[in-house]
Amino acid sequence: MSIRMSASLVVVLLALLTITEEMSLRGMGADLRCRCIETESRRIGKLIKKVEMFPPSSHCRDTEIIATLSKSGQEICLDVSAPWVKKVIEKMLANNK
Repeated sequence: MSIRMSASLVVVLLALLTITEEMSLRGMGADLRCRCIETESRRIGKLIKKVEMFPPSSHCRDTEIIATLSKSGQEICLDVSAPWVKKVIEKMLANNK
C-alpha cells in the first residue's frame, strides 16, 4: 500500500469517526451548538410556565435561559442582560441552594 493511499484511508476513517460521534451525541440529546439565536427582553413573566437555564459549555459559550409559555407551550430564549431576567436567574439559583 502506498503512503498516499494510507494517508487517504486515515483521513476517510477520521471523517467517518467524527460523523458517527456527532450522530451519537445528537442521538443522546446533546446539542452541538447554541440553542438561542434570538432572545426576548420584553417582560413576559406572567406568561411563563417553566424556565430552564443552560450554562456555558464546550458547544456554546453563552448562558442560555429558555422559558416555556403557559398557554402555547412555545419555548422562548430570554435575554440574560434584561433586568427582569436577571431577577429570574437569581430566584432560580436561590431555589437550587
